[in-house]
Amino acid sequence: MSQTLQQPSTLPPPSNSPSSTVSPESPLPREVDEPETVTLPSRVRAVFATIIGWIPSVVVIVGLGGLAWYGHHNDWKLPSAQSLTGESVAATGPAWCESHGVPEKDCIVCTPGLIENSAKLTFCNQHGVHGCPLCNPELAETKSTYTATENELKRVENALALQRRKENSPVSSSPGTRIQFASLDAIEKAGVDVEPVVRDRVVESIDAAGEIRYDETKSALVSPQADGVVRKIFVNIGDWVDAGDVLMLLDSSEAGRLKTQLVAAISDEQLSHKTVERIRPLAGGAVAGKRLLESEAELLQAAADVDRIAGLLANLGIRIDVDRIRKLDGKQLDDAIKQSSLKGIKREALPSDVNLSNLIVVSAPLAGQIVSRSTTIGEVVDRGSEIFRIVDTRTVWLDLRVPAEDASLVSIGQKTLFRPDGASELHEGTVSWISTETDTQTRTVRVRAELANDDQRLRHETFGRGEVVLRDDSEAILVPESAVQWDGTGYLVFVRDARFFEEDRPKFFVARSVRPGVESEGMVEILAGVVPGEVVASSGGDVLRAQLLRSNLGAGCTCGH
Repeated sequence: MSQTLQQPSTLPPPSNSPSSTVSPESPLPREVDEPETVTLPSRVRAVFATIIGWIPSVVVIVGLGGLAWYGHHNDWKLPSAQSLTGESVAATGPAWCESHGVPEKDCIVCTPGLIENSAKLTFCNQHGVHGCPLCNPELAETKSTYTATENELKRVENALALQRRKENSPVSSSPGTRIQFASLDAIEKAGVDVEPVVRDRVVESIDAAGEIRYDETKSALVSPQADGVVRKIFVNIGDWVDAGDVLMLLDSSEAGRLKTQLVAAISDEQLSHKTVERIRPLAGGAVAGKRLLESEAELLQAAADVDRIAGLLANLGIRIDVDRIRKLDGKQLDDAIKQSSLKGIKREALPSDVNLSNLIVVSAPLAGQIVSRSTTIGEVVDRGSEIFRIVDTRTVWLDLRVPAEDASLVSIGQKTLFRPDGASELHEGTVSWISTETDTQTRTVRVRAELANDDQRLRHETFGRGEVVLRDDSEAILVPESAVQWDGTGYLVFVRDARFFEEDRPKFFVARSVRPGVESEGMVEILAGVVPGEVVASSGGDVLRAQLLRSNLGAGCTCGH
C-alpha cells in the first residue's frame, strides 16, 4: 500500500523567466511537485495475503461443524414443516415415536405399564440361548401352557452333545426386545409374513464317497487240491450253489496212487491183526514172547500207515471213513475206496473214459454265486490255481472314505445310506468296521458298512455317494430358513405375540434367541429357543432386524429404555 501527499512550494519563480510577468487579474502560478508513494514491507503483505486465502476454508469448516451439531441433536432429520411454519403438532396428527415406529401414546417401550412388562431373561448355559422356553415354559408365546417332556429334553440333550453347534454370545442384548407395529396394515406393508413352528423329521449325516465291494467273509477262491486234468464241469458263471455242491471232476494220478496205497495199507493192517490174534494165545509157550511183540509192532505200523494215507487223501478233498472200511476186505474194500470221492454223483454223470480211482471232486466251500470261472474241460490245471470264485452277493460291503475331522463322530452300528451314481434309490446298511489309520494323501478314514443285496442291484466296484447317519429325529422342531437372523452376537427369530389378534392389543413380535441345527430344503432345525405352537416371522426379517438394531441403538429415543 502507498499514500500520496502534496505540499505548496515557497520559492518564487526566477525573475528573468518569461513567465514571471503576469496580469493582476490572473492568479499567480505555482509550481507543483510529483506525488510521493509510501509502500508497506513485503513480509507484512504476504501475511495479509495468507490470512485472506484461509477465510473460505474456515467458513466451510465452521459450516460443517454447525451441521454436525444440528444433526446430532435432531437425529439427523430435517426440521418438520410444523416447526418451520410454527404450526402445532395437534393440527397434523398424534405425536410419533420415531425410535419405535408407532404413535407415542401406543408405544409399549416408551410407555411402561401399557401392557405387561417384558420378562427378565437370563442366559441358559445348558441350551445356549437367552430366555430358554425349555427351562422357562412361561416364556413361550403359545395359546396354551407349554411343558417340555422328559423325552423332549433328552432329545435336545443328545442333539447338542452329538457335535459342536452354532453358539450365541451370553452378552447379547437383542433377545427379549419387542418390535412393535402401528397396525396390521403396517405389518403387511413392511412385507412381514409368518409361519408356525412345526415338527418334522431331520436326518443329520456325514457325506462321503463310497464304493461297493464283495463281502470278503462270504467270498471264496476255489482251486484244485492236486495237479490234474479237468474231466467235467457242473456249474457256470451266475449259478447259485450250496456248500458242498460238486463244481468239477478232476483226473489226478496222485489220487489214484494214494487210493491204491490205502487199499494195501488196510490189507496189511488186517493181516497183522490176524497174526497177533493167532500167536497171542501161544506166547510164552510154543511161540516166543518176542515174536508176539514183533507182531504187535507190525500191527501198530500198519495202522499208522492207514491213518497217514487217509490223511493225504483228505488233503485232496477225499475224506474216507477209516473205521468203516477197516471192516471191509477184498472187492468191497477196493470199491469203497475207489468211490469214496464220488459220493452224491450219479453214475451216469461220470465220464466213461476215466479211471474212477483217479477222480477228485472239487466242491463249493460255501453257499453263493459263481462270479468267475477260468477253466474248460480237458485243461491241465495245477494245484492252487484259481478255477472258480464264489461269492454270496446277497450281502455286500460299502467302503466309505470319511473326512478325518468327521471320523470321530462315526461309531459301530450306525445306519448308512448309499446312492449309486446315476441311480435314485437309496440302500440302507450298518457300520461294521472303522479303520484305525488315516490316509496320508486324502486325509480320509475308511469306514465299512454291510448292505443287504437280496435284489442283486448292487454290483461289485459300483461308485456313488454314501452317508453315515448320525441322528435321525422324527420330532425335530423346524422353522423356515428365512426366519433365522444374525444380529452380530447371536441367532434370532421373531416370535409373534401369543395374544396378537386380541382387540386393542398392540401388535408386536419378540426377538427370541435360538440355537440352529440341521439345514435342509429351506428349513432350519431349532435345537432350543422356540417350541411348537409358536408363530415366527418367515419373511420381512430384514425389516424386523433393522428395527431391532435401531431400538438397541436408542436413536432419537428419550424415554430412557
